[in-house]
Amino acid sequence: MVAGAQDVRVSAPLNAGWRFMQSQDLENVEAPGFDDASWGSVDVPHTWNRIGNEGTERSPLSNDVQGIGWYRLHFKAPPARAGSRYFLQFDAVSTVADVWLNGRYLGKHAGAFARFRFDASTCIHAGADNVLVVKADNSRPRPGSSTQDVIPLSGDFFMFGGIYREVSLIVMNPVHVDMLDFGGPGVYARLLDVDAGAGLPAAVPPGTANLQLSGRIANELKMPQRVVVAFTLRDATGATVASRSLKTTAAPGIFELQTQLHLDAPHLWSGTRDPYLYQVSMIIRSQSGAILDSVNQTLGLRSVKFDPERGLFLNGERMFLKGASMHQDRPVKGWAVSHAEQRQDFDMLQDLGANAVRLAHYQHDEYSYQLADERGILAWAEIPLVNKVSFDGSPANAAFTANARQQLTELVRQNFNHPSIVVWSVGNEIDLTATQTKGPSQAAALVKSLNELAKREDPSRATTLADCCEIGIAPQAGAALDGIKPREALVGITDIVGYNRYFGWYVGRVSDLGGMLDDAHVRHPALPMSVSEYGAGAALTQHSDDATGGLINPHGRPHPEEYQSWYHEQSWAILAPRQYLWGVFIWNLFDFASDYRKEGDLTDVNEKGLISYDRHTQKDAYYFYRANWSSKPTVHLTGRRYVDRAYAVTDVKAYSNAAQALLTLNGREIGPSQCTHGICVWPAVHLSQGGNEVAVTAQIGGVRMSDSVHWTLSHSDRIVNIKAGDLSGYVAKDGQRFGSDMYFEEGTGQRVDAADGALSKFASVMAVDSGLYDTYREGDFAYRVPLPKGRYRVRLEFEEPTASAAGIRIFDVEANGTTRLKDFDVFKAAGGKLRGVEREFEVRIEDGFLRLAFRPQRGSAVVSALSITPLA
Repeated sequence: MVAGAQDVRVSAPLNAGWRFMQSQDLENVEAPGFDDASWGSVDVPHTWNRIGNEGTERSPLSNDVQGIGWYRLHFKAPPARAGSRYFLQFDAVSTVADVWLNGRYLGKHAGAFARFRFDASTCIHAGADNVLVVKADNSRPRPGSSTQDVIPLSGDFFMFGGIYREVSLIVMNPVHVDMLDFGGPGVYARLLDVDAGAGLPAAVPPGTANLQLSGRIANELKMPQRVVVAFTLRDATGATVASRSLKTTAAPGIFELQTQLHLDAPHLWSGTRDPYLYQVSMIIRSQSGAILDSVNQTLGLRSVKFDPERGLFLNGERMFLKGASMHQDRPVKGWAVSHAEQRQDFDMLQDLGANAVRLAHYQHDEYSYQLADERGILAWAEIPLVNKVSFDGSPANAAFTANARQQLTELVRQNFNHPSIVVWSVGNEIDLTATQTKGPSQAAALVKSLNELAKREDPSRATTLADCCEIGIAPQAGAALDGIKPREALVGITDIVGYNRYFGWYVGRVSDLGGMLDDAHVRHPALPMSVSEYGAGAALTQHSDDATGGLINPHGRPHPEEYQSWYHEQSWAILAPRQYLWGVFIWNLFDFASDYRKEGDLTDVNEKGLISYDRHTQKDAYYFYRANWSSKPTVHLTGRRYVDRAYAVTDVKAYSNAAQALLTLNGREIGPSQCTHGICVWPAVHLSQGGNEVAVTAQIGGVRMSDSVHWTLSHSDRIVNIKAGDLSGYVAKDGQRFGSDMYFEEGTGQRVDAADGALSKFASVMAVDSGLYDTYREGDFAYRVPLPKGRYRVRLEFEEPTASAAGIRIFDVEANGTTRLKDFDVFKAAGGKLRGVEREFEVRIEDGFLRLAFRPQRGSAVVSALSITPLA
């Protein structure tokens, strides 16, 4: 122990020098003399799992094994005077932790995300060697498993195993702040009221504030102790602005002490504009004045109210929350991230222009909430109650309910004093997963229990949940389906609600979002609403020339980056005007690990992030929000990773918060574009064969900003190959490249097998390259293809995707007003369904465009691919 410090707590880190072995079969590991010489050496934070790879195949270096990992540490405990208490603190262990010290079992903690402590006083070897053993178990939840009653039972994120946050030994006097209060700090500050004048312009008389302070004191001596407990509030300069001392008798055991502080002219915590922080302390002194223990907590003074028509009010001023969700993992490290990496995440969040964050789907490291405090980011905090409350669709059992309540209590108590947290969320998409026999989880009873607990633990904050399924994408509450139990009504149990909706991705069209929200607002006129998730995947190596050209395959490949950008442009245009929303949270700020996903150009990664998993690349959609949310000057040309272009004539787009921007191509001025809602577009820009230097400049607040990209066009502008209905293009077996669907007018892009995108079963029935026929355009439609003057050969590829007989689908094809195919029946011409057939004809272009019209005579017209090549 440090000399002179014997009267206050000492914290010793236990992060270095651990031995580790991942094994299900070891015995007697907790014995001090167990031989761990063959084990690996690790420091904590640590996880044994490695998942989430660059590429479409899982890396041989991956480790997705979920089960038991053993940790052993020899450490020397600091000496202390008689009566000292020793506590082991674990900031998080996933998912279930069993802990032994010197062969003595200290206990179990079930839950992967919260801090927990054990009293090690009776088995510590003070001033000598100690052996600490931890069994970490992240077994996949299933009936009979060690995690069957631990939330979450499932989720779209990987549960990394290990001691993935820090460990410490804390030495204290026998009279101290309670260390076993669900991992909480032991002192809790609640703003009772703040005068409306506070935080207003200087001409308004200053207000006042009243704080309630609660402190929990542990007396581990056998006799009552006379103590003096001082509560002190200090401002940002360290000056005391309010204090109160109480003399009391601490009986053996735990008791709680409450008092109030009054503050004149409080400086409010006002979000990103002014995240002003106080420090509140509780100091316990003996009757003689010696300090026995002390705790300091950061505190921000603010009021938060929600209104169902006008949204959120911070300190009486309306604030629309513009936020994004975060997971905590990174490549290789998993959840074992550093403070520097957490700071980088918040740097990117702030650079985006966000003023809010949803720390999903579980309790994050307390440092993240501290960063939110310091930077004025309003935070949504939640427990990992995800997807379901049972395996069989029944209500939550007693053990599962107890664990959910434990994890909610830990979340609230450990983070009670963070001013950034404005809502406690009791779960996410709790009734999403359904069984075939019983339907969705019957979750209402558990949600009500958790909501009541949250309100009892913290009456000052609103409760919420993230809903998946009430209206818009699933059978409504109360609607039975074929004898299966109906969904229970969950929306309305908590104070406010967030809707997770993915129109235009998993279901429906993006345009459906507005109507669904308006319907929900009518359905719940007194319930403040937010959009807690919306988003789309984006692969950095997959690209589209027109994001509206076909159907997205949300659970497969490809996921063009341009589709994500288009999705967010459309979604934000719907969300921004709806004044009744209190906030929106993009899903997600970063790509993250999810071991059931094989999507886009990655495996084991959910790539809906605006930023890549490794944080190295901001996707185009990131800059769309930066242009709309941030005051920082922004100019960003989109499509910078789409280097090898499919078409000579293309729209060029930039995201900028400038009023207008100027485009140049290969040093030649193309002209200005007015930027509307952060979007600047130059239509039909003609690229040159070979290299193309594209640059944009703009004046923003007197500052000249610029951005540039390099694109190549490997073919003549007289060659155009279009894969109809496709979002990302295709390279045929003969090496011919087809661009994504482009230059179309009307019609809809379709996939042959829209259910799962698996097309291998069609290869045996198609006479030619089956991959060329897996998408198509359908309806009454046309193509207007820009081409230089000259003669061309047009080849059209067809296959019949749905009709089962000749005569069901008949259409004409016109080229510049002249019918070239009359009463064309694909089924008849190809000799059956799902068989490729082609037709060719020659055309002359005089006015710079080839117009191909597909006119139905019976049913709808279809085409799978178009090839246009020049004739000598």
